[in-house]
Amino acid sequence: MLIVDDDAKYRRALTAFLDASFDLDVVADTGSAEEAVALAGHLRPDAVVVDVAMPIVDGVELAERLRAVLPELAIVLVTGNVRAVDPERVRALGNATLVAKGDPLPVENALRTLSRRPA
Repeated sequence: MLIVDDDAKYRRALTAFLDASFDLDVVADTGSAEEAVALAGHLRPDAVVVDVAMPIVDGVELAERLRAVLPELAIVLVTGNVRAVDPERVRALGNATLVAKGDPLPVENALRTLSRRPA
């Protein structure tokens, strides 16, 4: 999976948590939307975790760009304010969900749930 968040400390913590799992593998992480699209095209991850509150390009728009590159990509959007995100935009992404930012366990659970869904 690919982790995209402008907070390097959060990225490192989430990467460490998810890498500790025997069946989840973080292939890359970045704080840049543009780099995320390039990495996704090159590495072709099965899943991505995207912070909604990204600078320049918000996380939902980034998820839309990533969906265009990888149609089957499982997308977990993380945010500190779930109520501020339009649920219709999340639903329109397809295989995606929104999770409150903080505890990494709900992110892991969301990744597992989305990965089991048929494309």
